[in-house]
Amino acid sequence: MNSTVWEQPSRALGATTEVHVAALRSRLVGLSLTADVFVAFLSYEIALLCFSWFHHTDPRVIVESFDWGIPICLTATILCFLWVGLYKLEVYTERSLHLTRIGRGAVLATVIMAFFDFALKSPLVSDSRMTLFLSFFLFFVIDACIRVLWLDRMYAADVKTRRGPTVVVGWQGDGGVLLSRLSELRGYAQVCALEPRDRRKCNGDGAEPEVVAALLAAEPAPRHVFLDAGSLAHKCLVDLVDVARSRGSDVYIIGRLTGVLDSTGLLFRLFETPVMRVYSMPTANGRIVRRKRLFDVAAAVAALALLSPVFLVCALLIKLTSRGPVLYRQTRVGLHGREFEFLKFRSMSVGNDDTEYRQHMLDRINGKAADDAVDEYGRPQFKHGGDARITKVGHYLRRFSLDELPQFWNVLRGDMSVVGPRPALPYEVEAYTQYQRLRLSVMPGLTGLWQVAGRSRVDFDDMVFQDVIYSYHATLLTDVSLCLGTVPAMMSGRGAA
Repeated sequence: MNSTVWEQPSRALGATTEVHVAALRSRLVGLSLTADVFVAFLSYEIALLCFSWFHHTDPRVIVESFDWGIPICLTATILCFLWVGLYKLEVYTERSLHLTRIGRGAVLATVIMAFFDFALKSPLVSDSRMTLFLSFFLFFVIDACIRVLWLDRMYAADVKTRRGPTVVVGWQGDGGVLLSRLSELRGYAQVCALEPRDRRKCNGDGAEPEVVAALLAAEPAPRHVFLDAGSLAHKCLVDLVDVARSRGSDVYIIGRLTGVLDSTGLLFRLFETPVMRVYSMPTANGRIVRRKRLFDVAAAVAALALLSPVFLVCALLIKLTSRGPVLYRQTRVGLHGREFEFLKFRSMSVGNDDTEYRQHMLDRINGKAADDAVDEYGRPQFKHGGDARITKVGHYLRRFSLDELPQFWNVLRGDMSVVGPRPALPYEVEAYTQYQRLRLSVMPGLTGLWQVAGRSRVDFDDMVFQDVIYSYHATLLTDVSLCLGTVPAMMSGRGAA
């Protein structure tokens, strides 16, 4: 493993690398998707010809045998390939992993397609079940050949022509496994380690000028930059993300706090450690904003319709067990500091004094929260627990997050998103540091990274960090993955307060 530490003066920024990487990624993803669709049709046509030959009938062509099963087959294949990470550039860094993922995606798509075909009695299955399975077998073989023998060479050629080191920023003792693994991957093998001088980790500290200067000085610009969240302060890491992206580098963040964002599991399998890749800020990409809003509206409408019986039960329980309104309305701070009316099922007694809670939250923001607060499992709990203001019914509503359900109306109105940072209270925002205000750069949400990963067991510094990092990875697949992860977190009731 070739590992070096940089000590260089600052030079001018490189601006063309990011455009080149985006073009390569877009081209490979587009060609991969086109190849998958073409091969799916080709495999089905060959399977039909084999069926005709085996049964001694006239040759059949896809136009004559087209039915609703074909679009379902294509949809299942593309979604499964998306879910296992086959439309990520990183899958081309290791051929064995690429083939394994193709096989996994094809098998998963076969199972899904077989279920729909058998349940709905598709003509494809009525003619011959072997037509279905032969189609997917041929698909795997042909698609693997196209990806490995053609598209894979495009990636390999780019690695040879666009030189640039892979930089790992952090202490080598924490990132040793990754350094060893990177040396085995195409495009990552020229590894340089960059260690901060100060090993003290204060989450409010910015990046060291020497580290920033080293990243800016690298010529050619780094192809990849890995930032170790375990050994870098949170604000330092965010600063270095901006510096690395200004050089056009692909940026990755190592650490357990961000591993949940690797929704496909591809990066963990590839780098053998929890890793997420940084994308552009969602507020800076209109296409991402529109997709996210469409997902939010669809999810809110579905939730309000499907959960209406739960809404009714919760409302009746609240009304029958305590005096006061069913809904609790509160002013919260949303995107870019805009205030809005926030809805919840009321879980506390009316006319209560929130002085103790307010002080607790301000202490959390300032890093002064009590260290002896634990949950029922003996783990640290940073959210205010044992609150006497909570009603008996409210305790269960909060434990299973049922009190949050009315916020789907906030989502439908455009005040919130399904996934995003939890909206803060005005007095909390007043106490924020400049770094903590980065939470306000993303639409607040019903659920998010820290709610799935730890709920009330996450301290405020880690919560802010996870909210900020989510903003760099707010893809539709990430949102779907976090929504799916929210359901078991809610049902278990663990970590709630």
